[in-house]
Amino acid sequence: MEPFVPTLEQAERIITQTGQTPIYVTDKQNLSHKARLFRDAFGPGVKIFYALKANYNPAIVLALKEAGIDGLDTVSPYEVLLGKKLGFTSEELLFTGNGCSNDELRQIHEQGVISNLGSLSELKRFGDMFPDAPCAIRLNVDVGDGECAFVVTGGEDTKFGISDCDIGTAKDLIAKYNLTLIGIHGHIGSGFYQKESFVAGVEGILGRAKGFDAPLKFIDFGGGFGIRYHLQKEAINLKNWAGAVQHKLDDFAKTMPEDFHYRLEPGKFLVGESTCLLARVTMVKPERKTTFVGIDTGFNHLIRPTLYGSYHQIINLSATREKRGEKQVTVVGNVCESGDIFGDNIILPNPEEGDILAILSAGAYCQSMSSLYQLRPPASEVMVDGNNINIIRAPMSFENLAEFIAS
Repeated sequence: MEPFVPTLEQAERIITQTGQTPIYVTDKQNLSHKARLFRDAFGPGVKIFYALKANYNPAIVLALKEAGIDGLDTVSPYEVLLGKKLGFTSEELLFTGNGCSNDELRQIHEQGVISNLGSLSELKRFGDMFPDAPCAIRLNVDVGDGECAFVVTGGEDTKFGISDCDIGTAKDLIAKYNLTLIGIHGHIGSGFYQKESFVAGVEGILGRAKGFDAPLKFIDFGGGFGIRYHLQKEAINLKNWAGAVQHKLDDFAKTMPEDFHYRLEPGKFLVGESTCLLARVTMVKPERKTTFVGIDTGFNHLIRPTLYGSYHQIINLSATREKRGEKQVTVVGNVCESGDIFGDNIILPNPEEGDILAILSAGAYCQSMSSLYQLRPPASEVMVDGNNINIIRAPMSFENLAEFIAS
């Protein structure tokens, strides 16, 4: 299944129903398809813990739950609380914090959720507060990969995980506080496309896990599987990736208790291609070096191009190349910042004011990273399921916004 692109007719119906742009539009069938792809590739021996930070809209999470995910990977106390509100049990949640305070560790422990500890500091403080408790640890296996430096989470330059030089101390702390180590975790980055990186990460975690004398309940290899930000790109072959590590997984599992299992934490892979952001062209402004096409959204709604230099393909739903010809343009947002650029010198069917543009593969780390900068309200959201269109985040009025910022 390709990244979701609505038809012009579908987009116009959605805009009419919600009354405005910008709008995030998510295709439920795409979500279900991606969950099935993951399940079919890795089989029942690997549990799918969706990385909630990718997109926390409850309707999207519930659609994934319906499609068969096993749990949630959470990174904040409020994510844990949302997971429980959506029907996930403590056993179906994992908390992987980063530089957690004692208060955060206490909140998670009181919820009965396993903390995945990624530093000696957190491990020691957790042991001080909760001796004899179960826990998991996050290791840095010196393998890092991702679509840009900001999202690489393994290797010598990352803040994440316990490095090899500290594993001995980690074992001593686990023994000192009589902690029960039930899980080992690793994550190499977000948006990687080379099978070799995934295989190296798996091998790195399994190799280090063999050095722990503990009857583990799970090993978690993280997520980060790359998606298509361009319609012409070829999707990664999950079955091929799974096949490359299957014998390693089988061999290690034979040394573990009967209830042992593996976990993966796809976030971007499950939701990224399911969603596009619809926006209306509000300005066409020819200048000396380029023609600027202004749209009624900005990096307050979709920050990845500004923050990471990420590419998102932009489609002009209102026009075709055959109908209008093509033009090289720079698509910019309505935020009062020079860096508010969605597409720099890209080719589009000649845009006109009033056209509807779709920014593709916007389901992961887009709405979830949005802000109220310049007091522009969040984009509304809808989910389509065949011919059905359901509003899953209503437009925010000024009264709602004022109440939120004053509370």
